[in-house]
Amino acid sequence: MYLVHVMVSATVDPLSEFYLCLPRCQEGFDRIEQQYNLDTNLFVRPFTYFADLLSGDFGDSSSIGEPVIDVMRTRGWNTAMVAIPAFLLGAVLSLLLSVYSARRQYSVGDYAFTGLSFIGFAMPSFVLALILQVVFAVKFEQWTGFKPFNTGRKTGENFFQLLRDVTLPATSLAILGIAADSRFGRSSMLETLNQDYIRTARAKGLSERTVVWKHALRNGLIPLVTLWALGFSGLLSGSVVTESIFSWPGIGQAFLRALGDADLDLLMAIVMFTGIITVAFNLLADVLYGILDPRIRLG
Repeated sequence: MYLVHVMVSATVDPLSEFYLCLPRCQEGFDRIEQQYNLDTNLFVRPFTYFADLLSGDFGDSSSIGEPVIDVMRTRGWNTAMVAIPAFLLGAVLSLLLSVYSARRQYSVGDYAFTGLSFIGFAMPSFVLALILQVVFAVKFEQWTGFKPFNTGRKTGENFFQLLRDVTLPATSLAILGIAADSRFGRSSMLETLNQDYIRTARAKGLSERTVVWKHALRNGLIPLVTLWALGFSGLLSGSVVTESIFSWPGIGQAFLRALGDADLDLLMAIVMFTGIITVAFNLLADVLYGILDPRIRLG
């Protein structure tokens, strides 16, 4: 975090807009210099910032004009409203597709889902977001006179209005996750279904449903748990491209705005938030490994 603060501070100069109007704007120059501790050494400034953090002061966002803690609270909740349904939809569908493709290897359905996954891999996120936006929010209204979904955060006064706002950005993020997760899940399930203990379970006369969903799935889930932990933490950190295209006021859009306006306090808060949730979800994944496979706990 120290290096992040120093590097960002070294690349921006909040006083640049005042140089041409000095000495007429000396008052504003002095105020900005005091607010950002620009009169202190570049390598000393981070210590002042971290000292303020210990007292609960995250600073003020110069790009949004609000306290950073309020920006993170509001934008974080907006991002969570998209991230949670996107993760749940992606996790459930990728799990079902993984099991289906593994049980019906080289079938027509397996080939079809594999082809769609490759398309999902190859398609940039902004292209998918724009396609969903044009087809379901613009063209559909022209064809039917009814607009089922909004192209961004509009109202959200009640559940149904919020559903119209959230559906397209959440679906866009979910599809991108499904494309990758279903392929890893299929590979893991195929490897698990060929294990000796699975053949033993079948030899005992257990039904295929029991073999797959009770015995094979637990070990097959381990790679998916890793992907889900990383993916969900990434979604909660904000998707810059998707949030920008759908004009969604989340953390990703705030990060892009702070980066363009050299908003150091907001940038530092977003970087710290991203680091904390990434570590937290990786720790959660490690705990889930032991629950899914007791051999990991014993080891």
